[in-house]
Amino acid sequence: MYTSQQLDFASKYPFTEEARQVIREMDMKTVDMRHVTMGKARLEEAFQNGKIEYREMNYGKADQLISYVYARMLVSVLKNTGLIMKYSAAEARRAAAALEMDSPETVLKVAGSLGVDVQKKDRSFSISFVQYLSNTPANQEFGLVNQNLSGGMVMLDSHSLTRVLEAAITRAVERGLPIKTSEMPKAVVDVARSVKLPVVKMEFVSSGRGIGWIDRLMSMAISDARHRTVNIILAPYLVNVKGLSVERAAEVISNYIALCRKVNPDTKITDRYIRYQCEYAKSHGIRPMSLKRARTELGGSIDFNLLLGEEEREEA
Repeated sequence: MYTSQQLDFASKYPFTEEARQVIREMDMKTVDMRHVTMGKARLEEAFQNGKIEYREMNYGKADQLISYVYARMLVSVLKNTGLIMKYSAAEARRAAAALEMDSPETVLKVAGSLGVDVQKKDRSFSISFVQYLSNTPANQEFGLVNQNLSGGMVMLDSHSLTRVLEAAITRAVERGLPIKTSEMPKAVVDVARSVKLPVVKMEFVSSGRGIGWIDRLMSMAISDARHRTVNIILAPYLVNVKGLSVERAAEVISNYIALCRKVNPDTKITDRYIRYQCEYAKSHGIRPMSLKRARTELGGSIDFNLLLGEEEREEA
């Protein structure tokens, strides 16, 4: 049977193997609707706030851990990559908040569970150059030029290390999602239908010519050329014209690809690919392909006549 210390760790960091071991020892053969409701609240908090608040508690830790299990089930039923990304990022922020208040030993333990080799060096931590680049946030503050490098290692304070680990935690939460609906209790599937979803606003821009067609494109599913549409149109447009953050742009594009899958599910576009294209477009200041060139490059896959406004028809 698990100890109180193991339960405490598992409730804070439910994506770890130690947490999974604790969960395996719990009696979850019968669905407790109270826990399902808690999982739903956890998921809706992630959708509405972009994060799940971490609260230190002396009791209810088992309930919190089980609610994580049901939240993962519920988000899986929704079958939306963008929502899975949003939920995973919110869980990672919660865990990062817990890490900020935890001991250096626990930080090292969590890092190890994520496969990130971190060493304690006096009052700071060290992480390999390669692993730092694999997990660093898309923020100028974390550029290598601003870091303390020594012998192939990057030296970080506890706050910066937590931010770096947040990316690895997001991937750990995403791993195994979505869970097959056939593997879930029917009661959970039924509750998923009542989850309050976030409103994804796609505001139309009024400034500049030749831009409205991209807004209209994102409301229309396409069955082909989706990789190129992401990297030469959508990613540059959302981060460098609309001014969205990389995270938000990736979420919007993932939702769009989910829409496209309804007309043709055959695509190899991944969340990692989408995020990379958004980061690349931002770091290189890439602008979206012009309407004229897009018609030439993608005219065989996209019906541009359905996308053009009056001004754009004149331009075309």
